[in-house]
Amino acid sequence: MMKNVLLLGSVVWLAGAVSSMAQVTVSTNSVADAFVSSAQPTNNYGGAGALSVSGLVATNASGQQEGQLDSFLRFNASGAVSQFNIAYGVGQWTITGVTLTLTEQGAPAQSLFNRGVGQFQVNWIANDSWTEGTGTPTSPSATGINWNSEPSILSPGVDQSLGTFVNGGTNGTVTLSLGLNASFVSDISTGTLVSLYMTAPTNSTVGFTFNSREFGTASARPLLSVTAVAVPEPSTVGLVLMAGWLLLVQRRIRRG
Repeated sequence: MMKNVLLLGSVVWLAGAVSSMAQVTVSTNSVADAFVSSAQPTNNYGGAGALSVSGLVATNASGQQEGQLDSFLRFNASGAVSQFNIAYGVGQWTITGVTLTLTEQGAPAQSLFNRGVGQFQVNWIANDSWTEGTGTPTSPSATGINWNSEPSILSPGVDQSLGTFVNGGTNGTVTLSLGLNASFVSDISTGTLVSLYMTAPTNSTVGFTFNSREFGTASARPLLSVTAVAVPEPSTVGLVLMAGWLLLVQRRIRRG
């Protein structure tokens, strides 16, 4: 009878420890996004249905160079942090993965967007105070983020790279696994706003255009997904080890 009690207890402990370490993923759409153009440095395009990242030498559908295009996206991490706190307890979790999911337009009809496959970068930026604006390619605005204001938003000594990627050049979903830079992870963990900046080398032929938060289909808008797991407590680790030891003892008793 006692052996059965020990075995049952060890299984309960082990199951509880494994359950507490299961991962939770929370996804959220961007709350602001915009692209800027070196060819139209004073125009704001925060209300466009698409965003774009392009090298200076890339060309549009007509073979014309439309300048370098950079994009900015802002997300609210409060929902993710709230869910992690509910699942694990305040301060009892750690982020293990972050992905950015975008829906590419391989051949955009708008002449402002360049086309092409190539490298681009995703960066975390410390500044969340940039203004999205309401401009579109057919009706640009003079209010909000633009190419000329970009330098005042970026902080080269503080902002951090989250990876270099290559687009597919076709219509479809693109999922980018972002680097877990300490500043980026810390920013998400505070549960406030998190901003990303996407750019390409000037000599890149990339013309990566993707749907923005204004795009008509909600499921095709930019999505940031954050995964977290519980931080194992020393007592939990001890219980796992004890459970394993008790199971081993139980097997030996039965064989004896």
